[in-house]
Amino acid sequence: MLHTNVFPQAVSIAYSLLIIIAFFSKKKVRTVENNIFKLVIVGNFVGLIIDVIGYFVVKYLGSTHIITILVCRMILIYLLLWIFTMTAYIYAIANNVSYNDQQQNNDKWRLYAKVKKIIIIFEYILCSLAVVLPIEIIGTKSGDYYSTGYATYIVYAISFLLIISWVVIILKNRGNIRNKKFYPMYAYMALGAVTTTIQFNYPQMLLIIPVETFVTVLMYFTIENPDIKMLNELYKNRELMEQGYEDKYNFLFEMTQEAKKPLLDLNRISGELRNTEDPKVIKDGLSIVNTLTRQLDFSINNVLNISSFDIQKLKIVNTRYDVVKVCEGLEATARGEIKPEVTLNFEIPKQVPLLYGDYMKLRQILYSLLNNASKNTENGSITLRLNIIEKYDFCRLIFNISDTGKGMSIDKINEILSATGELDKNELEILEKKEFNFKVCQKVVKIMGGNLMIKSAEGAGTDITLTLDQRVYREKEDSVLNQYENAIKMIKKVLIVAQDKDLSTFIKNRLNANSITYSALAYGGDAVDRLKAGKSYDYILIEDEMKEMSGLATLQALQAVKGFDIPTIIMLHEDKERIAKAYISDGFSDYLVIDRLDEELKRIIDKY
Repeated sequence: MLHTNVFPQAVSIAYSLLIIIAFFSKKKVRTVENNIFKLVIVGNFVGLIIDVIGYFVVKYLGSTHIITILVCRMILIYLLLWIFTMTAYIYAIANNVSYNDQQQNNDKWRLYAKVKKIIIIFEYILCSLAVVLPIEIIGTKSGDYYSTGYATYIVYAISFLLIISWVVIILKNRGNIRNKKFYPMYAYMALGAVTTTIQFNYPQMLLIIPVETFVTVLMYFTIENPDIKMLNELYKNRELMEQGYEDKYNFLFEMTQEAKKPLLDLNRISGELRNTEDPKVIKDGLSIVNTLTRQLDFSINNVLNISSFDIQKLKIVNTRYDVVKVCEGLEATARGEIKPEVTLNFEIPKQVPLLYGDYMKLRQILYSLLNNASKNTENGSITLRLNIIEKYDFCRLIFNISDTGKGMSIDKINEILSATGELDKNELEILEKKEFNFKVCQKVVKIMGGNLMIKSAEGAGTDITLTLDQRVYREKEDSVLNQYENAIKMIKKVLIVAQDKDLSTFIKNRLNANSITYSALAYGGDAVDRLKAGKSYDYILIEDEMKEMSGLATLQALQAVKGFDIPTIIMLHEDKERIAKAYISDGFSDYLVIDRLDEELKRIIDKY
């Protein structure tokens, strides 16, 4: 166990020390894996130091000195401790043992505790044997030294048996055989075999400890070792995202309730109209029906229907703006002009992306609507709410301005909402002013690609909803995420378009097993929007029979996207396999039979 060549150990100490500094310089998550690795990395460093000391001891004190014998036994004890600790590590990662298991005191943790206890008992017994069993240090003609004797033999024998146990543990958990955490073990077994062969022929060359150092360093790059600071930042981001989701859920719930009210009113009014022959009542009723249907159509198609996002229809003005700051500026202006008896409320979400658009006209429209509300509200409140719905690189702004003022008649509302087309000369002059009237607002909103809806009743206040689709601004040049995406372009990425949840889940699992990333959508129109937004995939899997937009209709829409040339595979049931050639002639690159999904998917993965 002693030697006269210290170079491998000296080099190993250098990079072992670097890994120790890197590992302990930052706070770590408390995991079983991390705690065992601490023992491995520190123990290995101590073992290297002892090994180097052995070099100087045998050189200056000779092979028979008691200190030389003591150092040699310490090296044996280190080798036993390292191999036993590694065995505990392999068992822990193979069985995914965690401190959550300890808190639950489940069967997994109890079994791990027993295994750990057995390992500690054997460590104690075998280390004691390494201390008391005979050992002899033999010198060679070249001046090198190596140890032999029962103490040495038992270390070699136990190491061999424990490596066999590693193989058993890994095979028992062969579902994780590709787990990167096992790679250091594979390296140790391969290098250990080479090292054993060398040392059998040249026993004076002690290479096993440098090999263990190499494996220890390799482990550092495979363990789950998240940065606490980064986790805290991610936690804060998650909290903000959850708040954003809650705002959206609440908004969607409110919109659902809003959509129900016109339906109930339509049902009530239609019943009243069936029971009357009075022409005036019928005329007024039809006018109300017209307004209610406008409101319902607006809620469904202009607010909730995010599939209506269309990049090609967006009127882009190359101005980046922060809609939150626009609203904050409006609030400051409005508070200076509003009556003292009126309460002004602004409800703006915390997370809104930067946008592209004509924010000056947007501000004019919002100011005009707020100013109108102020003129018609003597007391009570005026509230401006902003909600957003994001989809890829688009954002739908949904402004709601409500007041408790005088309100307006149904006929007035219909007159305003019917104002469409280009601005006339007088309206163009109005456009240069700070404030628009309702008709100009309606026309400008339409020109910008937005929509306006007014709900009001005389004496009961007014509720105005403005929707406007905008493009999200992205920092392409400085985006770390974009740089990261560019770095991993070699990884395959697949788009799944399927409404069958079982089918989609099976495909996801298979792609995960093959280290292929994916996006999964249930509507063909969303797939088209993804490609319009610049997303790229290695191939696309499309289910044939889908509601609203079939597989073939989805392909035809994809083919209309400029530059589309992604291999697209249709997923058919066996009864349609006879017409598969027709699908190929329609433009699909291949087909996949769902009834033989396992083997068919393997074929597609191998092919593409």
